[in-house]
This record gives sequence, C-alpha cells and structure tokens, in this order.
Amino acid sequence: MKHLKDPLFLFLAIGAALFAVDAWRTSLDDNVIRVGALDVARLQDQWAAQMDRLPTAEELSALVDAHVREEMLVREALAMGLDAGDVIIRRRLAQKLTFLTEDLALLEPATEAELQAFFQDNIERYRIAARMTFSHIYFSPDRRDAAEADAAAAKAAITDANWRTQGDPFMLRRTYAHVTAADVRKDFGVAFATALEGLAGAGWQGPVESGYGFHLVRIEGRAPSRLPTFSEMARRVADDFDANRRNLANERYHQGLRAQYRVEMEQ
Repeated sequence: MKHLKDPLFLFLAIGAALFAVDAWRTSLDDNVIRVGALDVARLQDQWAAQMDRLPTAEELSALVDAHVREEMLVREALAMGLDAGDVIIRRRLAQKLTFLTEDLALLEPATEAELQAFFQDNIERYRIAARMTFSHIYFSPDRRDAAEADAAAAKAAITDANWRTQGDPFMLRRTYAHVTAADVRKDFGVAFATALEGLAGAGWQGPVESGYGFHLVRIEGRAPSRLPTFSEMARRVADDFDANRRNLANERYHQGLRAQYRVEMEQ
C-alpha cells in the first residue's frame, strides 16, 4: 500500500474520481445549477470574513443570485471556448494544479525523526549569526571643516557621563544592541561594518568612517556565530521541511507528466 502515500498516485486517483463525478452530473442535465448547503455555507463564510458579521436573509439571497449568475457565465464562456489561449486562465489553472499537488504532499504530518534528520542535514542553514552591541558618537563633515580630526581630539574628554552630549546630532540610534553585521551594513555601509569587526578592546575607538561621516565607537559586547539546537529552530525546520516536501512532490509530478508527453519544436 506504499503507493497510497505517493502524491502523484493520490492526485491521479482524486482527479479520476472528480472527472467521473463531473461527467455523471453533466450527463444528468447540463442546464441544472445545483446550489447545496456547502455552497451556501461558503458564501456565508466569505461574507462574514469581509464584513465581520453573517449576512441577512436578503443579503444571502443576493449572494446566491450572484453565485448562480457567475456559474451561468462561466459555463457559457467555457462552452464558447473563451478560455482557450488566455494566458491568465492558463497560469491560474497551472497554479491551482500546483497547489493541489503540494497539498497532497502534506497529507501526512512530518515525524520528529524526519525533522531531526532534516535539521542535521541542513544545519548550516540555521546558523545563528554573530552579534554585537555598540555605541557611537557622530561627527558630521557637513557641520565641521575637520570632522575626522575633531573626532580624534574628542576621545580623551569622553566619559560615561557626557558621551551622549558629544559630537553632532545623528538621524539614527546612538546605541545598537545585539545586531548582526548585516544590520550594521544596512545602516552604516560595508566599510563601517568591516571596521567594527576588526575593533578589539574596551573604551572609545576610532574615528571610524561611514557613509555619513566619522564616528567614535565603543564595543560593549559580542556574541560569536554558533549552531543552534533543534528546539531553537523547531518551527522554522518544520516549515522548511514542508516546503521541501512540496518542491519534491511538484518535481516528481512534473517528471511523471513529462513522461506522458512528447515535445516537438517546430523549425
């Protein structure tokens, strides 16, 4: 019974069943539009999601009328072949089929053992980046003729009590806590982030140049890069594992379809 877990087999089986049911219903009466309890419930749920309340009797009647109108138009459009050659319709159908294949791949929840194995096989993906905490004092080239020299001269007079009053106003923060190199690059630029990586020791250091000007910098803490435990990444691992299953299911399904078709390139 292993084939019952194969997404391609399940899809073909469900598709065949749906086709058979549709053919049977169509053979009964092509002009009958059946609105069942599930259709009404779906219309009510859609209305409630948008309006935050259930529809009144009159509103529900209008929703059913709109549903019937849409169904009639769709049937007539299909009968006239208006779907043929429509790029939007083609893409939407392909997308819906892809979603169906992906949903079938997730019929069975992942086991703890599968998630643990996936985590170990891809552990570098979950590496926690190094982080640092630092404060800085900004010296603006727009406000000063010699911003770099002023920054260097100011170092000796800076204390824990007065450092926030030193330098020039800065549009961003003066203290950055537990940030990654990527965070620093985004706010200050590559050169500044690289320089901070090379700073060692306590106290105010610099000047360090950024895209804004010059800064005196005090490194207040560093946390090195490390590999996490499974429990730290359990939710993300589960999401990644399911995404991987969807991708694999789609690839298997595409390969199965490809074997059924012959592609001929016209010269």
